[in-house]
Amino acid sequence: MPQDNNHITSYDIKHNNVSSHVHHDVVGVSGVVTLDRPHALNALNAEMVWSLHEIFTRWKNDPAVGHVVLSSSISRAFCAGGDVRQVRDSILVGDSHAAEQFFKGEYLADLAIAEFGKPVIVLCDGLVMGGGAGLAQHSSHIIMTDTTKFAMPECRIGLFPDVGASLFLGRCPVPVARLLGMTGFIIDGANCIMLGLASAIVKSQDIAALKQSLMRCETDEIDKIIASYQTDPGLPGLNQHMTSINYIFGGEGAPEDMQKRAQDLLHLKPNDAFLKKTVTAFAEVCPFSVKLFWRLLQVADSFTAAYSALSLDYHLALRMIWRPDFVEGVRALLVDKDRSPKWSPNQLDLVDNGLLEEIFNEEELLPLR
Repeated sequence: MPQDNNHITSYDIKHNNVSSHVHHDVVGVSGVVTLDRPHALNALNAEMVWSLHEIFTRWKNDPAVGHVVLSSSISRAFCAGGDVRQVRDSILVGDSHAAEQFFKGEYLADLAIAEFGKPVIVLCDGLVMGGGAGLAQHSSHIIMTDTTKFAMPECRIGLFPDVGASLFLGRCPVPVARLLGMTGFIIDGANCIMLGLASAIVKSQDIAALKQSLMRCETDEIDKIIASYQTDPGLPGLNQHMTSINYIFGGEGAPEDMQKRAQDLLHLKPNDAFLKKTVTAFAEVCPFSVKLFWRLLQVADSFTAAYSALSLDYHLALRMIWRPDFVEGVRALLVDKDRSPKWSPNQLDLVDNGLLEEIFNEEELLPLR
């Protein structure tokens, strides 16, 4: 990524049209936004998030735009998340401005969608993870397919489930929210429907036709058109694991207690694939990140507005990216790909709860907007 992209702001975007990886147009009364960074599975870089913010902010008060269709140029992924490698590169050269501008742009883009005031239909074919999940969950109509893979895997890179996850995962049953946020567990469209994380399921092969129909319809026809493409999501796979999920992730215990319960249950059921996956995830994710998300769900329990959740995420992110775990986690998972991060600390019971509370101290931090 060219160095001069590191200082992109909303002002720069307005004067340089938009990102080459975010296409937009108006067709009839439909605003059409397409993510087009296929080689990176549409991972959002700084240029892209500020582009999205500018487009949705401009169209909010444009009477010519009745609704927006947000989609991907590829079927493999709607969006695989934020480009955290770009953020890591900024941190390694001490460029705090670039790192902070990325998260500010990402959260402001989410907020612009959440506060758009007109229908935003997002077509979530393929991977929908991290920052991609944020774009989707703040939209009014969330369309998933038989190939959707939804996850919030930030605890695997020393960050935390952000982009307002305390709101949208917070609406799930608490044990499920903890499973998804702490372990990065991947779920499909049927599970998303069950959890209220999707509005409808359509077949992946029908996404292109649905997009064309939504582009050319009147705004009051949106629901009827979606219904005409909708298909039976099938049985949600999480149902067969709910007894284990509630046992492991329910109750008032700390994350280390949940990890112990998962290990004990696996000892009783050594061939249970779900339990194996859960125990392995607890061993791989960043302990500090897990503790932070556990605390975040408590702190944000009363939040109802996107701004409240995203503003807190912004402050948490500004502190978390300067911990050694973030640089190390991105290195291990996405740069060197050895999948052997050296976390600090490396166990849940060694996380300093006083330090955890300091991360939530919002004094001396600038507001999101």
